[in-house]
Amino acid sequence: MPTETKKKDNSFLYLISTIGFIVVGIILTGIINTTKSSTDIRSRASKASGIEATAIISQVDSTKNVVTVDQLIFTSSPQKNMGSWTVTPPPSATLDALTVGAKFKIIIDPITLDIKNHTLTAKEIKK
Repeated sequence: MPTETKKKDNSFLYLISTIGFIVVGIILTGIINTTKSSTDIRSRASKASGIEATAIISQVDSTKNVVTVDQLIFTSSPQKNMGSWTVTPPPSATLDALTVGAKFKIIIDPITLDIKNHTLTAKEIKK
């Protein structure tokens, strides 16, 4: 005689698995979104005005059209001294007006900010 075997109903298992996958997906999406927000100053400077910083002039080289500055500090994070940088001034700036030892405000073009070589181009230099 043939014996009949009853198949187990797995619909409850499928329901729990589906809900579990949805919850895991929501959690992973939340983690990805929180790690996506960057504290990189260049990403926050996407506005047209650029990155604001202050620095002290240590050397003015008119032949190379560059200014070397010390104690570059971004206004968004005033507790961090970024050290010495080579700044290419904007075409409108006159290097003769910049004096060694003077503190000034600089608007940085975020595209030109080279952290590895400590070079940048200024959009504007203010005393």
